[in-house]
Order: sequence, then structure tokens, then C-alpha cells
Amino acid sequence: MKQVFTNHYSFDDVKISKKPIYVEDGIISEAFEIDEDVEVIDCDKLALVPAFTDLHVHFRDPGFTYKEDLESGSKAALKGGFTSVLLMGNTKPTVSNPAVYNDIKKRGKDLDLIDIEQVYTITENFDGKTLDHLETMPDSVKFISDDGHGVNDDMTMYKAMIAAMDKGVTMTLHEEVAKVSAIDYEIAEDAMTLRDCYYAYKLNCPVHFSHVSTKGAITAIKYFKDLGAPITCEVTPHHLYFADKTRDEMRVNPPIRSEIDRLCLIEMIKNGTVDCISTDHAPHSPKEKEKGAPGFLGLETSFSTCYEVLVKSGEISLNHLIKLMSTNPARLLGLNKGKLDIGYEADFTLIDLDEIYTYTEDEILSKSKNSLLIGKELSARVKKVYKKGVLKYEDNR
Repeated sequence: MKQVFTNHYSFDDVKISKKPIYVEDGIISEAFEIDEDVEVIDCDKLALVPAFTDLHVHFRDPGFTYKEDLESGSKAALKGGFTSVLLMGNTKPTVSNPAVYNDIKKRGKDLDLIDIEQVYTITENFDGKTLDHLETMPDSVKFISDDGHGVNDDMTMYKAMIAAMDKGVTMTLHEEVAKVSAIDYEIAEDAMTLRDCYYAYKLNCPVHFSHVSTKGAITAIKYFKDLGAPITCEVTPHHLYFADKTRDEMRVNPPIRSEIDRLCLIEMIKNGTVDCISTDHAPHSPKEKEKGAPGFLGLETSFSTCYEVLVKSGEISLNHLIKLMSTNPARLLGLNKGKLDIGYEADFTLIDLDEIYTYTEDEILSKSKNSLLIGKELSARVKKVYKKGVLKYEDNR
């Protein structure tokens, strides 16, 4: 199948262009002659960007499918412009054995909506100490994580890094000293981040730091990056958008931080310390949120909030935002997407950058409705999403 995407403004991490994009069998190709067998896709002067990849998502499947499942989560991802996600392992059962992992991967592939990658747990069933299950971890695993928990035992983390290097996988880490977090969550995040930066530096172990939220943690990451440690990190849209909220006002883990922290995260985006923006998409039922369950939806509004906070404000270019949401996360997942160069998969998101819209509960495609942005006016709406040249989502509003 041959296609030509025309009449658009295209942006990737480095380029801005109005030239047509040629696609053959789902892959960006060199220009070819257009005849009656070629599908010409008029993009209506929308912005065309490489579809987004999210390195930190909860689809709650298996075990908690009353609040999200692979299908509803995939549709929410597409609505937000994503064609690839990395799912966390705090399901029921946890992703600590090949059967659970392989079942999620197979069902995700059978849906044929987005590309679903799945982490494996660092410690078995999040027990904080057992690593034996890593011996039977499937070869296709790319990341391991105990997200929702920090690995609190120093020797367990040391041994886990050795095992990760032996298996050729990257650790994606939730940083929280459990005994400290109830008293001072800022110190809890900073202290564990410092430990794991140092371990990664000394062992030369690839580590990705999840949802970094404090000035102390991101400064430590920059320091060890500058020393040559093989570490990367992500920040969330909500830690860029909100500041100075109490835990009761906005229950999320890690908490919404101070304005000083928020501005520091933005500065670390600008200087290149931050590699990715990830949503930590966390669906919950109304009753769970009333009881204080941490987290909220993020996939459907991620680009709009980041575009407003970072691009419209003049902090960074749209190219830089694409690098954070498409190019870098796709590279870290080992995917052949995230750029608009010949040979890359034709995963495209088309966006009306000028559209201002009010986000409403009735348009949410997630099973859950726990978004902090309901009723807020947002900028830039995703209009269409293509995966390998196939239309997977279209906004009909």
C-alpha cells in the first residue's frame, strides 16, 4: 500500500517542513510517482508529528478492569495521540511470571490498536527482596520496575542492578524511602534518587527514573548524568502544570510539589536533563478516589497541557516537545518510530494547534473519569492518529 500525506505542517525533533510524506507498507519512504493506486491523504493544514510514546502507564489489566483494561486504555492513548505505551506491573496478579506477562502482550497485540510493552517486576510480587523470578523472565522484556514502591533494601537494589545488566534490561524506578515518605515525601524521593544514581554510576547500569518531581532529585540526576552515568529520566504533565497543592487537594504519588520544584523541572527540560514526558496515567473509580487513591488520568490531555505549559509559554520549541514525547521515549523502548525520517514507521498524530477546547467528562474514553482537567480550557486538540499508515483514531467533534 502506498500513501502520500499532504497539506500539513510537519514537525519532529529537529525538522519543520511542508513537504509531502511518502509511505509504503506502513514505512516512511522516498518520494515515488503518484498514480491511481496511491492513497492521497489531505491533512487539512494540521500539524503532523510522530505519534507519541508513553513510558509510564497503568491499564489495570489484569485484576482491576473495572477501572481500565487493555482496550479502553488503548483507545484513551489513541485519543491523546499515542501509539505506544509501557505498562506498569502493579496488576493482580503482578507481572512477576512469564504467564501473566505473555498474556498481556498477546492480548495487546490481538487488539491491534497500539503497541503495548510491559514491564516485569524488579522484586517478585513487590516483596522488596526476592529476585529469583528474574531468572525465568521472558527475553522480550525491556524494562523492570516495582512502580508504586521503592526498592528500600540497599543490597536488594545492588543485586537487582547486577541482574538487570546480566539480562540486558533497563530499570525504571519509583523513588521513595517508605519509612520516610509518610513524614517527608520530598526527602523520601531525594534520598533514594541519590542512592540509585550512585549505584547506576558505579555499576554502569542503565536506569530510568520515573515521575521525577523535586528539585533535589532532578539536580542529583543532572549531576550524575554529567559524570557519565547511563541514566535517563521522565517528568509528568501534572508536575509541570500544577504546584503548591496539599495532598488532600490533589492526591497523587509523588505529590504535587512547590512552584520552586515545578520551575526547576521546566529548567531541566530546557537544558536537556529531562529525557521524556510520561503521564503516569492512573485510572481509579470514584469510591477509590474518595478514599484517597493516588493518581489520575493523563493520556488524553498530555499533549494539550504540555503544549500550553511549555510551547505556548515560550519555554521550548514544538520540536523539543516532540523529542520529549515521541523521539526519546520511542528510542528508549527500542521502537522504530518517533521521527519523520525515511525508514521509520508511519505512526503520525495530526493536531489542530489553534483549537481551544473545554475538556469534558463525556468525551473521556478511559473507563475512569478521575481527571483533574475536566472543565478546564485546553489548547491544541488531537484530530487523527495513524499507526503504520492505518487510521486508528479520528476526532469527530
